[in-house]
Formats: sequence, C-alpha cells, structure tokens
Amino acid sequence: MGYFDRLRALSTDRNTLLCVGLDPDPERIEGGAAGALRHCQEVVRQTEEHACCFKPNSAFWEQYGPDGWTALMELRHEAPKTPFLFDGKRGDMGNTMQAYARTVFGTLAMDAATVNPCLGSDSIEEFTHYGDRGVYLVCRSSNPGAADLQHLEAAGRPLYLHVAELAERLNDKGNVGLVVGATAPAQIAEVRGATDLPFLIPGVGAQGGDIEGSVHGAWNGDPASCLVSASRSILYAKSPGREAENLRRQLNAAAGARA
Repeated sequence: MGYFDRLRALSTDRNTLLCVGLDPDPERIEGGAAGALRHCQEVVRQTEEHACCFKPNSAFWEQYGPDGWTALMELRHEAPKTPFLFDGKRGDMGNTMQAYARTVFGTLAMDAATVNPCLGSDSIEEFTHYGDRGVYLVCRSSNPGAADLQHLEAAGRPLYLHVAELAERLNDKGNVGLVVGATAPAQIAEVRGATDLPFLIPGVGAQGGDIEGSVHGAWNGDPASCLVSASRSILYAKSPGREAENLRRQLNAAAGARA
C-alpha cells in the first residue's frame, strides 16, 4: 500500500486531518538530542490517536549532530503504524537528489518527504520513482516572503500554478502532492481549482494560519486532500494531547461545513 493510500485509511479510521510536527528547539528542551527524543516521544504518545501523520523537520534534528540523526531514527519506531513525513525540502542535481532520496526513504525509513521543485522534473523524479512513498512539492509556502518569487508571473500565471502543473505531470505513480500554506487561503483555493492532488498545509498554530479558510479551500472529499500540520502549538503545549484533540475537532468541523 502506498503512502497516500495509508494516509487516507488512517485519516478515515482516526477521523482526523491533523499532522503533528516534531521540531525540537534546544532553547526550549533541555538535554540535547536525548532530551529532544524524550520530549517528542511523549508528544507522539499523547497525540497519535488524534493524528494521521507525524512531520519531523530535518533541520531541527540535524542541529544536534550525529546524535540528532540517531534520535530521529529511534523516534520513527515510536509510532510504526503512523506515517512519518520528512520535511527537508530537498532540491539539487539528479545524482545528489538520488543520495537524498536514499537517505530519506532508506536510511531514515520515512514514508514521505517535501522537495524543492526549482531544479525541475529530473531532480524531483529521483524521489517520485519510489512509488510507495509520498512526495510533496513546495508550491506556495507559508512564510511572509513567499510572494517574493512564488507569485511572479510566467506565461500569464503565477509560479505556484506552474509548480502545480509540474506536479500533475510527475504523478504517474499517484504519489505526488503539494505544499500550500495555511497563511494563504486564497492561494489554497486557487491551486485547488487547478488540481486534485493532495495538499500538505503547514502554518496553523504558531504561524497564525486560517484553519477554516484553508480547509474550505483545500477539501475535495478525499481524506488525503487536506493534511494540516501544526508543530509548536502542539509540541510545547501544557497538554499536547488535548491541544491535538482540539485542533482535530476544528479541522473536522471545517471539513464538515465545506462538505
């Protein structure tokens, strides 16, 4: 079973669209890589029933050096039934991307990954040829500077719509999705009008993204169409489980209203 099939099944079984980000900050968690692992293991235990995916961001584990990579691999085993999405936004020449893909899908045993589309199809295909793994192309990111380049027009359309078109062309194995940030609900709706590919939607919680507007714009009846990610707001909550449950309910209410 491929990543998106697993995601759909788990989303339906647990009645959730929530993805929990696992991005430990050494300024907020004591004990180095071991402390980060313990903290995130507890977050996983408290939130797994409310989530259909976990999303570790590569940088937050790399900062601990080799111990960080070891901790991340151990964390992966904490929830074997739940997909892990490696948020590394890799983008490079073909042979380098081949090595990145082996690292992400082989060494780290991740189920999906984010990639940077700017080097084009031959770069991205080093990830998409792993047919049982998911690949999300960064389309319209959630950061304030996203419009600097992603909104530039080419052939009368913004760059993010060209990324959506590229993703469609690369989706011959049914394993490609798009990253579209919750801070840009208008663009979420616009991209949804151009494609039915699954969306990963970061930017709710600490970034202040629009939950209702994002879900309304992205939801198309497919449980994988609208995977909404929250990191800091859950990771550092007094009760991560309660925070995840509350966010799950908000997402489900928005999806129900859209349906």
